[in-house]
Amino acid sequence: MKVTRPRLPWLAAVAIGAGAALAVALPAGAAVSVASQSPPVQSVKLGNQATLDANGAVVFAPVKVVCAPGAQAYLSVTVTENVNGFIASGTANPILRPCDGTTQKLQATVVPTQRAFKKGVAFGQAFLEVCDFNGCRNIADQHNIQIVKA
Repeated sequence: MKVTRPRLPWLAAVAIGAGAALAVALPAGAAVSVASQSPPVQSVKLGNQATLDANGAVVFAPVKVVCAPGAQAYLSVTVTENVNGFIASGTANPILRPCDGTTQKLQATVVPTQRAFKKGVAFGQAFLEVCDFNGCRNIADQHNIQIVKA
């Protein structure tokens, strides 16, 4: 009787080679597919400090905005503060550069409507609306901010 060796090592090598070739080929195709279907990037980030100026007649709030190339974006920044039991609040609508996918850094000039701002804790809100051929999306960044003197 003749003893034969199983061909398992040869079959395993072929299977591993085919699997490796498939693994190398698939991620490139998948990346193209995912990238072409991903929604455009947009973000808004309100800074943690706003700078007080003109004896409380204005605060300058830093904001960072990103929107996809070709989109239209609209920004609104509101600061609200309790000043001795009364509300000091104001809204700014800074003009953005055309969207190009890079970060835009700007200072929103917020003027209060009733009372002057003062140094201390306030609540800040930054709302970004981004519109493109897929429609419009709204995002926000809202948190306490510190109003500091210049």
